[in-house]
Amino acid sequence: MQSPDDLRNRREAVARLWDMSRGAALIPGGLPVPVAGTDQYHDFHAHPEFTYLSGARLAGSALAFDPGDGWVLFAPVAGIEERVWVGDGEDLEALAASTGLRVRPLAELQSWLERRRGETVALLGNDDITHHPAAYGVEGWTALEPDVDAELSARLSEQVSESRRTKDSSEIALMRSAAGASRAGHLAALRLARTGMSERQLQIELEAEFFRNGAERTAYGSIVGTGSNGAVLHFSPTSRALRDGEVVLIDAGAEVGGYASDVTRTFPVGPRFEGIQRDLYQLVLDVQQAAIGEIRPGVEYKDLHLGAAERIASGLADLGILRGNPADLVERDVHALFFPHGLGHMLGLATHDAGGCLKGRTPSDRFGLKWLRADLPLQPGYVVTIEPGIYFIRALLTDSGRREQYRDAVDWERVDRLLDFGGIRIEDDVLVTATGADVLSGAIPKSISDIEALRAEANSR
Repeated sequence: MQSPDDLRNRREAVARLWDMSRGAALIPGGLPVPVAGTDQYHDFHAHPEFTYLSGARLAGSALAFDPGDGWVLFAPVAGIEERVWVGDGEDLEALAASTGLRVRPLAELQSWLERRRGETVALLGNDDITHHPAAYGVEGWTALEPDVDAELSARLSEQVSESRRTKDSSEIALMRSAAGASRAGHLAALRLARTGMSERQLQIELEAEFFRNGAERTAYGSIVGTGSNGAVLHFSPTSRALRDGEVVLIDAGAEVGGYASDVTRTFPVGPRFEGIQRDLYQLVLDVQQAAIGEIRPGVEYKDLHLGAAERIASGLADLGILRGNPADLVERDVHALFFPHGLGHMLGLATHDAGGCLKGRTPSDRFGLKWLRADLPLQPGYVVTIEPGIYFIRALLTDSGRREQYRDAVDWERVDRLLDFGGIRIEDDVLVTATGADVLSGAIPKSISDIEALRAEANSR
């Protein structure tokens, strides 16, 4: 739970950054999205800018700011139909106490906007108010003649993103809780996975432990892939059964108070890693631990990524899969055949949190860099993921153009024998401190000895 004082301090800091002498800002939280053709709705997730500044996650709410009038939260009041079907909703006094905001009924948003007719307005958060104004109690958006300044809106949004990079103590506490719930789920998976169990069954066991240990939802769709499915980076679990001799990759995280965790563990279906599994797993683990060990304020995240890429290239060369000097292999992006994504990303109110690229920097279109989601110098209070991986992705490794491009740098006969291997990824959530790194998810086992001890126990039942 974030304290009202923390939220007030956050809003005051953002208002100082905005430095608005006139005009106003409106930050809608968003509306539930209906499932077409049904009377159901997708799981609601408030816009992160709204949640960051208000501390609320209430559908159909809007936060407003005026440099003369300050902050006010407009929240819906349940009518009789809503109370019958979905309950009484939030008590406005309780909402004011928990957020430290002035809270007014949503019906008053119309008059707030009317009083600012003709004034410059910055629109942040969810722009669905422009498409569905009635859901926010506004009779007609265009009829109010709002002077929405796109340039001002973009500037204020960018400043909120910059503010969100550094987590305060209440945010870090929520992320620790999320990592704790994730630990329970991943431990359950390590202890319960067995030959014949489906990916979907393993997902259920994993997520049940998240919820038993305080999670309010999963931070994203859980990824559970066994065998060749583990090579699909965002794989959704299926009925495919776990098979002895394969590895299973689980990328899943709990969410607490709107804040995400993001953890990946890979382990053998059987009691131990066998052959090339052990070699590749140890390589990925060494790469991850080296990257975490290099974290400190001022270090460029992109340099961490390139360092990890070179270590992966070196390890794959040692195993006879790649040929050549590791630095040259990375310069040619050969490593990206097996490690195509970035080393990780910012983490917070979104799994891929805001502010990952420093203003003025342009994302690269290089094969080995175009999926890098963070390009900035690290600072105390940032939370990032560190998630190297090695995958045998058919779409990349059977592409004739890439085979020709890298014919001298890859042992393609060896690769062909590994096309059904799948993938290995190890991911942790890391808080940058004044002196180094604090691994929020570090209590989740990942050494070969710890994993094999748990897998031997599971396979003995």
